[in-house]
Amino acid sequence: MDSQSNFYSKAGLPVLFLGLSLFLFSVPPWVHALELTGGIVRGETQQGYRFMSGGVGTEEREEMMQMANRYDLALSFAARSGEYLSDVNVVITDAKGKEIVNTITAGPLFYAELPGGRYNVKVTYRGRTEEIKGLQVSNGHLVSRLFHWNIPDYDLARSF
Repeated sequence: MDSQSNFYSKAGLPVLFLGLSLFLFSVPPWVHALELTGGIVRGETQQGYRFMSGGVGTEEREEMMQMANRYDLALSFAARSGEYLSDVNVVITDAKGKEIVNTITAGPLFYAELPGGRYNVKVTYRGRTEEIKGLQVSNGHLVSRLFHWNIPDYDLARSF
């Protein structure tokens, strides 16, 4: 290896690390604030609506379920076999098509605080999308929806 290529490889490492750090720890534009507590992720949209995702493991799931009444929308994600799913892309738009939430879940549970109204909820897991259009959300009343995907067992095994 000549001295010039050695220089570029040494100089490139800090730049690569900085770039990866900025990518991994940057806050997406639709999220005003993001906080990680244990495995539970709490965030706030630019509009000031709170959301929370997580629920990996019994203890974490129970903690989230105790806080469910603080939110207006509760989404759960599972395979038809009963396996809980994580890393689901959740996109919520209002009746006018304005994006309210666009995030990847940190577990099988997702809660959002939303003002009363109709929303379109689109959830995607491994390229498979499910959608609810015109979901009515009322303040002070928790609306819950469970999304199921037909995921072959061998695909579930590859995800761990």
